[in-house]
Amino acid sequence: MSFDVLLNGILGLMLTSAVLIAVPGPSVMFFIGQVMAAGRAHAVRGVLGNALGMALVAMVLSFGLGRLITHSDGVLVVLRLIGALVLLMIGLKYLRVDKSRGVANGQTVEHQAGSFLSGAIVGVTNPKALIMFGVLVPSFLAKGSESPVAVLMLYSLIPIALGVVIDLTWVMAAHMISRSAFLKGATIQWINRGGGLLIVMMAILLFWEAWNTMTA
Repeated sequence: MSFDVLLNGILGLMLTSAVLIAVPGPSVMFFIGQVMAAGRAHAVRGVLGNALGMALVAMVLSFGLGRLITHSDGVLVVLRLIGALVLLMIGLKYLRVDKSRGVANGQTVEHQAGSFLSGAIVGVTNPKALIMFGVLVPSFLAKGSESPVAVLMLYSLIPIALGVVIDLTWVMAAHMISRSAFLKGATIQWINRGGGLLIVMMAILLFWEAWNTMTA
């Protein structure tokens, strides 16, 4: 696989991952809830635990999907189509988000376990992690990759690293800005809708890539 192909895959994955991660989901709501209920330090430990949980999901899925891709190039087309469909569903969901939902659903903090362990559990059980490493990351793998498992593991580091940076940004913002100003339902609603529109655009691009692969 050439350097240009690898670079294009990395850049595309960075853009898609950043959009999907930045839109408030279960983990972001959990971290904001930790900031408000237990303080910034607890939330930071939760972010690190979440990264570990995501890494575990990435390892399991990379080894399994890597073997499939080695034996069938058609798997890439299927994964890209599934990835586009999933992105489209997520984007439409965010576009239809209900203002009344706010962030209340994410404000429960598990006090019986440590913040790090709680974050790891959130990472493992977060639907975004399964979508990210099971569908989106493999969809950026180039056709005919000699070592798909290694490339999948390399690509998986991108959303994990971006996740840490973006989640910490949310934590710091929640800590610095007053709750009444930052956590208004309308604010989260418009953030969700803007992110939803971007995700829908990503879905269209992924559909286009899958079509080009099938007709190549």
